Amino acid sequence: MAARLLKRAPETEARLEARLVALGYRRETAAATVARCRELGYVGDTAFAQERARTLRARGAGRLRIEADLTARGLREALIAEAVEASRAGEPEAAWARRALRGVCDRRRAWRLLLARGFPEQVVVEVLGEVE
Repeated sequence: MAARLLKRAPETEARLEARLVALGYRRETAAATVARCRELGYVGDTAFAQERARTLRARGAGRLRIEADLTARGLREALIAEAVEASRAGEPEAAWARRALRGVCDRRRAWRLLLARGFPEQVVVEVLGEVE
């Protein structure tokens, strides 16, 4: 059953275990299944966090949005910080913000867009200057 769940979409270890329990498996059985899936490389919070952060970054998300998404999935703070840093691929957050603005000319719209996508205000100021 775990393989079938993972085939649909990647999951965190905690979420996979919770889903197995919700399907009627005993908690011990679910935990053992998750451990076996981890051994086989089918599931892993580090790989999940890094891939999810890269995906969100590629879609134009900023650091705050990525952190919120990974936090909501129950991942550890240190793991989240590593994934966010890795998602930047060595570039500053401002460079990612500029990419997210491609095709946006109106300054007010650009402000709203960057804040809505989870870029910190100091990055928005760096990219666009102070709000009027």
